[in-house]
Amino acid sequence: MAEIVVSLRAREPELTVRAARRAAMSGADWIELRLDDWPVDRSLDELVGAIDLPVLATCRTPRDGGTFRGSPKERIALLESALGAGVRGLDLEDWESWTPRGDAVEMLVRSHHDLRGIPDDVDAIRDRLLDRGADVAKLVGMAHDLADAAPLLDLMARSDPEAEPTVAFAMGRTAGVTRLLACALGARLVYASLTAGDETAPGQIPVDDLVGVFGARRLARTTTLFGLLGNPALHSLGPWIHNRALRAADRDAVYLPFETSRPRETLAMLPARRLRGVSVTAPHKESMVKLCHRLTEPADVVGAVNTLTFEAGGAVVGHNTDVAGVREALLRAGLVPGVGGHGAVLGSGGAARAAAVALEQLGLRVTILARTLDSVREFARVRGYRLAALRSDVLLQEPPVAVVHATPAGSIGAESDRVLPEWTPPRGCRVLDTVYRPRWTRLLADALAAGAVPVPGLEMFLTQAAEQLGIFLGERPGEDELRRYLAGLE
Repeated sequence: MAEIVVSLRAREPELTVRAARRAAMSGADWIELRLDDWPVDRSLDELVGAIDLPVLATCRTPRDGGTFRGSPKERIALLESALGAGVRGLDLEDWESWTPRGDAVEMLVRSHHDLRGIPDDVDAIRDRLLDRGADVAKLVGMAHDLADAAPLLDLMARSDPEAEPTVAFAMGRTAGVTRLLACALGARLVYASLTAGDETAPGQIPVDDLVGVFGARRLARTTTLFGLLGNPALHSLGPWIHNRALRAADRDAVYLPFETSRPRETLAMLPARRLRGVSVTAPHKESMVKLCHRLTEPADVVGAVNTLTFEAGGAVVGHNTDVAGVREALLRAGLVPGVGGHGAVLGSGGAARAAAVALEQLGLRVTILARTLDSVREFARVRGYRLAALRSDVLLQEPPVAVVHATPAGSIGAESDRVLPEWTPPRGCRVLDTVYRPRWTRLLADALAAGAVPVPGLEMFLTQAAEQLGIFLGERPGEDELRRYLAGLE
């Protein structure tokens, strides 16, 4: 079971103590005091004495991702001052020759930081750190893609937590999940920020999320793994829903966001015997079909998956719950099935394919509109769907009774906020935007103003998530239960 270390920059004592108390209330076990910016000639007694949690002190130079620019002698003086003030732990760099005397420190962490990438000789580095008297060997590298972290996670998996106490993870915007994976592989410590924006290293997870969403303290070598595979993936509400559902089902399991451009390598670096299932989002829904040994219906019809499960014998099974998500969201919005009419899909990716099948199931004639149609041409031919350029005049020729927008436009960080901004939805038309963050997009606002019926993407998201959980757990929760899990986040 990992102990949670909240890393704080030591600055004004009153503010730092206040931050340490907030960290304690959020579940921290240790406070790491970063002394990079602390004046060498200023006492630490008042600051350390006012922090109720055990304190781990460190002072990092730019070569290790810190800001301390004093002399080696001044750096040692700072660390000795911290010992004199009563800190219970020190974190010293691999290159540091100084070592505290005798039993002056309760926990000595020896660290190796590589800001350029992942070091090649991780075993040799870990052994060297332990040979130098470390109670914990800490290896950190920079991951430019999540899949880069594979050597560090492999080291964690091979390390004996008792004989070789090791903490190995990657820094980087998408690599925060490796801190949680290290917990599940036996790491003694996991480092967190106080809040988003207070990170002392790239990829730190806020302590409230580390404890409340992911249950980091409960993670162990028995914990089974689920997750979300996509690019992007960090914005998803999936972890909020799935982790609460896993806890409600009393499962020793965790659901993690895997944001990567190399999905196969990312899956390969996870412990295979503990990986049970992943959700799949753009842009991997179609490419992951090739990984599957078999597809369930309607994934075989759609030719795209949004869910993978991993069987004991090694077989990978692909599922698609997006079809149900679109269909049920439109039904809840009052669309009457079987009455006919025209349904349009904006986009040509995996979500668009699922939306087209859902509209067909509701008895509508389907048109797929996209800037590039080559990837969906054969699919449309087999299903009997019409293909058209992404132009508003196509929708004016035969006004649709339902439109599903299935591109990233309008999502957080997207380049544009709406495709076809000149098109006005007809009155009564159900307009489903598969984007759910933000919950209220420009397309939905325009639909409401025009007298159409806006259908937020969250409605689709809740149904597809409920279907996924039914596959993962063998028992499907209701949408209302999942909606409660998102209280305050929508």
